[in-house]
Amino acid sequence: MNDKGWMLNPDAIKQARMCINIIQEELGVKLKLSHPEFLNMINDYVDLTESVELEMAYRNLLQFDGEGKGKKTKKTIVPIKQDMPLAKASVTSAPRESEETINYKGKTYPKYCEGKTFKGLYRGQARYN
Repeated sequence: MNDKGWMLNPDAIKQARMCINIIQEELGVKLKLSHPEFLNMINDYVDLTESVELEMAYRNLLQFDGEGKGKKTKKTIVPIKQDMPLAKASVTSAPRESEETINYKGKTYPKYCEGKTFKGLYRGQARYN
């Protein structure tokens, strides 16, 4: 991912812009193409949002990274197939102050956290004041 040669390809730039627009729409974060960890950040946002549209745009962008030289990224996205077993985890949490939740942009967040009230999202993370 240190090779930035893909940035010279206009089709790669279009895919990168598509990723930037999707992230801005879903998370309200304006990602810069010039950021040194641009591809890693998009990968993190793909994991965070679980957006199919963003995942497809990111996969299309990765086709231009390394121009087929067999480069691998730090994380690879593995599609979930119907016959793949899903990991089941049990979540144990400390008792909450309140069980009230807020539905914000299609996701559910606790209304209160550590005595503070939910105020929205900042860079994809819940913000409490």
